[in-house]
Amino acid sequence: MYSRKHLLTALLLTFMSASLFSQDTDSAFNFTCIVYDESYTPIGATHVINMNTHEGGVSDSLGIFSLAVDMNDTLFFRNIAYRETFIPVAAVAEDRYVILKRIIYPLQEAKVFPWGSSYEDFSEAIINTPAPQTLGEALGLPRKDPDYIPFDMDVATLKSAGFLLTSPVSFFYYNMSKREKNRRKLFWNEKNRELHERFDAIVSTESLSNITGLNGDPLVAFMAYLFKRMVCDYRCNELKIYSEIYAHWEVFQQLNPEISTQ
Repeated sequence: MYSRKHLLTALLLTFMSASLFSQDTDSAFNFTCIVYDESYTPIGATHVINMNTHEGGVSDSLGIFSLAVDMNDTLFFRNIAYRETFIPVAAVAEDRYVILKRIIYPLQEAKVFPWGSSYEDFSEAIINTPAPQTLGEALGLPRKDPDYIPFDMDVATLKSAGFLLTSPVSFFYYNMSKREKNRRKLFWNEKNRELHERFDAIVSTESLSNITGLNGDPLVAFMAYLFKRMVCDYRCNELKIYSEIYAHWEVFQQLNPEISTQ
């Protein structure tokens, strides 16, 4: 374990030799670093984003990445198998390595099927099992397009001038009926459920606590400040959401210098 770490550290120093940064901590420099797991095994394909400049990179198969930074910048690390992590450049500028903690996903309930006791039995059973038919397929109906939006759920069409001119009665019914408005609201909430869940996870109490280092009343105060001013919603991409949160956090600290991030 340790010999691998020492070998990679020596390799990293070779990369660093041409990019040693100035003694002036306010100047930008090319920062090279290794991403490890808790057993000091390099982690490749880890996305690294400078939250101050919004520039990013990806670690290679040896866990090494290189990114232009300032000593006051903060880096965001993301890998599907590890916890999302925010680390100030100053905290790892000397060691030049970062350790990510693995995420343990709960397994769903396992089911046992009567397909035999070996992989060969299982493979043969799957090959010989006909593909199940849906009711629509059994009736010979065409498959449903996952991006298909029913006419009575298409808000842009229902509010268009063309619909008003061709079907004025239906236009007023679909746009004035509380029942139809509620049906459309339920439809779009379900269609965008995954996007809503992703957004809610990013702005959750735990996530904001990890970003700011706040807890208790100071965290509640920042969340109240953030939610009053945040422009991004579930339709924004993750980088844009995180960037806006971080920007509001910087302003909040300037307005409330007495708040501690113990």
